Amino acid sequence: MNKEKIGLIVVLLLASFIPNGVVVHADDDKHEYKEHKEYKDHDDDDDEHDEEYYDEDEEGEETYYFQDAVSEKGSWNIWTRTVVTDKEVLPFTNSQKVTLKVEGTNKELNFSVIPKDGEFFVPGKTVAQVLGAKATFYKESKILAIQYQDNELLFRAGTNVVYDNNVKTPSPAQAFYVNEELYVPISTITNGLGYIAEWQESNQTFVCQPITN
Repeated sequence: MNKEKIGLIVVLLLASFIPNGVVVHADDDKHEYKEHKEYKDHDDDDDEHDEEYYDEDEEGEETYYFQDAVSEKGSWNIWTRTVVTDKEVLPFTNSQKVTLKVEGTNKELNFSVIPKDGEFFVPGKTVAQVLGAKATFYKESKILAIQYQDNELLFRAGTNVVYDNNVKTPSPAQAFYVNEELYVPISTITNGLGYIAEWQESNQTFVCQPITN
């Protein structure tokens, strides 16, 4: 059995143990992210400084609740930046290997996608890098920091919160850590970096196109 198949099996097994639900409760460390600028001068494996990247949250929470939900229908490839409980049916519902391409370039990536909570979850750092962003993952704190042109995103495992250019913003579902990657909804990572992903059933490919105003 090759490494690719083993990796996919690990993803599927670990994902089956991850609890469902849009609501994400804060963990016990009672900390929140500081501004993204504090990440810029640190290396990818510089985990000893991870605790410096938190600040005390005035409310002690990293959570958006069901009562924050709006009535609009959610789409897997559009990040509405609101909490949505009514979601459209996904094009497929089993974890599988897919291809991601960036339109107009030769950039291409193969990875395992995990359908969960009405969202497609993808490896955040890997996808960010193929979209041309700088991505740093801090293993100890499970924080993913992404920078692309004027766009800055911060994700943290176990929360449905994204810091979008330092603004605390709802994610459609909680990020989770599996197979040494932080998995995030595809809409947050692509829309946040100025792209929208379209699914092509014929070749099992997500095609990322620039969002035009």
